Amino acid sequence: MITATGRHIDPEDPVWILNQYRAAEVHGAGAIMRMARLADTAKLRSDLSRHLRDEAVHAWLWTRAIEDFGGEVVEVAQPYQARLSAHFGIPKTLTDMLALTLVSEKRGLSEYELHVGQEDLPHAVRRPLRAIIRDEAWHVSYIEEALRERAREDRRVYDIIERAEQADVQAVAELEAEAATADR
Repeated sequence: MITATGRHIDPEDPVWILNQYRAAEVHGAGAIMRMARLADTAKLRSDLSRHLRDEAVHAWLWTRAIEDFGGEVVEVAQPYQARLSAHFGIPKTLTDMLALTLVSEKRGLSEYELHVGQEDLPHAVRRPLRAIIRDEAWHVSYIEEALRERAREDRRVYDIIERAEQADVQAVAELEAEAATADR
């Protein structure tokens, strides 16, 4: 999900990063399904259902883009979310899961917004990015709202979000180091 510093999709061979993005969406769908079973309000259950649909559509859009480039969909051994969770620890509560999902969605949105502005970006990549960015912005919005609601009853929610943000920094550092090593 993360590219090396300078964040640039290679217009001649975007398949590696597209597989990273696809894996992130598939992994995200699994997390959303787990959260849906724990959701404690009708609104959250509804939002998670819509979010699950979005993750599946996004995975399909990235699959199609990979195939448009003649690439092969491959399993990504350690996608961003797996690294994020490893640094955070096993999420024990719905709030933990929401915080992890929030930082993951923010990370994805940030990456996608950087890439969509890339001048030499192929249309087969720009097209899904534009569609996905709208959904990702909504994901961030509804999760932030759900966490604000939870924080009204328990101020420790902000500590959990901060812990997830720290895990994000560590996961990104790992992925950037790995990408730098792969580029050599």
